[in-house]
Amino acid sequence: MSPFMVGIAVFFLAGAVCAALYFAISPQNRAVDERFADLAVRMRASQGALEGDLQDENLLHMLFRWASKRIPPPNLETPTGEKLQQTLAQAGFLKSTAPQTYQVIRVLLAIGCGVLGLLFGVIVHTSAAQPLMFGIVGVAIGIFVPAYYLGRRARTRQQNISKQLSDVLDLLVVCVEAGLGLFEAIRIVGAECERHGQEIGTELNLVATDISAGASLGQALRGLAERTAVDDIKPLAATLVQSEQLGAQIGPALRSSSDALRQHRRIHAEEDAQKASIKILFPLVLFVLPAMIAVIVGPAIISVLRTLAPNAGG
Repeated sequence: MSPFMVGIAVFFLAGAVCAALYFAISPQNRAVDERFADLAVRMRASQGALEGDLQDENLLHMLFRWASKRIPPPNLETPTGEKLQQTLAQAGFLKSTAPQTYQVIRVLLAIGCGVLGLLFGVIVHTSAAQPLMFGIVGVAIGIFVPAYYLGRRARTRQQNISKQLSDVLDLLVVCVEAGLGLFEAIRIVGAECERHGQEIGTELNLVATDISAGASLGQALRGLAERTAVDDIKPLAATLVQSEQLGAQIGPALRSSSDALRQHRRIHAEEDAQKASIKILFPLVLFVLPAMIAVIVGPAIISVLRTLAPNAGG
């Protein structure tokens, strides 16, 4: 087999390993797997056959559990650990095992990408130091990719929550004006939003869970603002807490907050529209303008060169 084909095979193997890690560890697939596993356990319990549970684990889960027992968890008492925990919460990874899972993924990806880099360097090397350089680059990629993915997921989730907030406030206004209490409205709207796959539904369900566990409305809303780090939630939480303390009606406060958020989104959209003309200037100058000049001036330059060619030769 030629070195080119071996390199392609190594590339596809690395992609398959990364995809398998993502689908095996992502929280959505974990939730689905846990539900199917629960159903399977119930069926086996009804049939009296629970002896073969250990045989159902695949190799990837076994490797992950083995690595989890040997890789130390990150220290959450340091500023770096606190920032990591906040970023995980903003990205939607709210379980207590999320920092340990993140640490294991980084170590496994660093080792896997480093080994793949060494293999690729051995296949296409031109000097003795090149395989080592490819291995170091692979380790750096394995460390950087999880951090980049986590930050990008957190920013995307924050944007989605900010976009969904005004519509959720409208639903809360409808529920409160229909006679429901704020806690019951939050619970119903959160369950409905989560059923439609919206990120804010999960957060509202957590707020309802905190209130059911004995926290006050203010503490639950402050926890929501800290978890999501969305700027629009902080004034909303302050408004609702103040309305509750003063005994004011919650419906008008929610309606005014919804109108303010919608106005803020409109102003932000207008700012983005005004910035578009500035942003499009650079690709216009770099790509479109040279092509237009070449099309317009090119024939004239060719004609001038043809006219001057005999004189130059003479």
